[in-house]
Parts: sequence; structure tokens; C-alpha cells
Amino acid sequence: MEENNFDYIAAEAREQQVLLDKGITFTAGKKEYLIEQPYLGTLDYLAAELLRLDVDLKKLESKQSMEIFEEHKRMVAPNARRCARIVAIAVLNNKWKIRFLTGFYAQKFLWSVRPSDLMKLTSIILKASNLSDFSASIALLSVNRTTAPQAIED
Repeated sequence: MEENNFDYIAAEAREQQVLLDKGITFTAGKKEYLIEQPYLGTLDYLAAELLRLDVDLKKLESKQSMEIFEEHKRMVAPNARRCARIVAIAVLNNKWKIRFLTGFYAQKFLWSVRPSDLMKLTSIILKASNLSDFSASIALLSVNRTTAPQAIED
């Protein structure tokens, strides 16, 4: 009997690196789009949109199925357009394109992306955003401040 020596963590790391290097394409409305690792400015726009998502997690974790269902229905109106904007910003990934074309692309995605596609795109956008490296960089920078005040001993 052969042992399975496949390293799943290494494979996931390689997959993540390919995503970061080349991006991922998806089709919406008979057209193909590319999501690449966002620039820091794009990450800022994405974070602003993500913070505006309107979800009541307490209701989604309720033991009453009717309350969960009501929250699912309520979430559609405030979040469908926001999700389309998030996909548009991730695709555009450029300061001027984001400023001038987000509304157009968001409208396009609002009418061409299905909920099942949105789930896949959400995963791609979060992986491409590489938040772990960004957070590690921030932590490293905050620890290694060269201009931090030094205590003077008497």
C-alpha cells in the first residue's frame, strides 16, 4: 500500500501564488474579465465597500429558521448593488477606472452575475487581495519604527 505524501498546504500556497501572479478570469454576460492582485489603492476602495455591507449576523445565527429566512430576504436590497460594486472595483484595479467606470461595471455585473457566481468571485477577490501579506507588512512596519520615541534613562 502506497503512502499519500501529497502536501496540501504547499499545493494551496502554490495555487495562491499563481493567483497572485497571473490573476483569474471569469465570464459574465458573455464577456471575460480578469481579477488580479489589487494595488494598495484598490484595496482601500474594496475595504470601504466591504465595510458598508449590511448584515445582521445575530439573525443569521438564530435558531429560528423564519428569522434567518427574513434576514436573507432583507439583505438582498442593500447588498446586491454593493456586491456588484465590489466585483467592479476588483476588476478595474486602477484609480481612474475605479472613479469613472465603477458605476457602469457595477450595473453590468448586477445583471450578469448570479449568486452562485458571486460566491466564487468573493473567494477569488479575498484570495487575490492577499490580506495576510498586507497585515503582516503592517505589523512588521509598526514594530520596526525607526522614529519611535526612545526612553531616556537618568
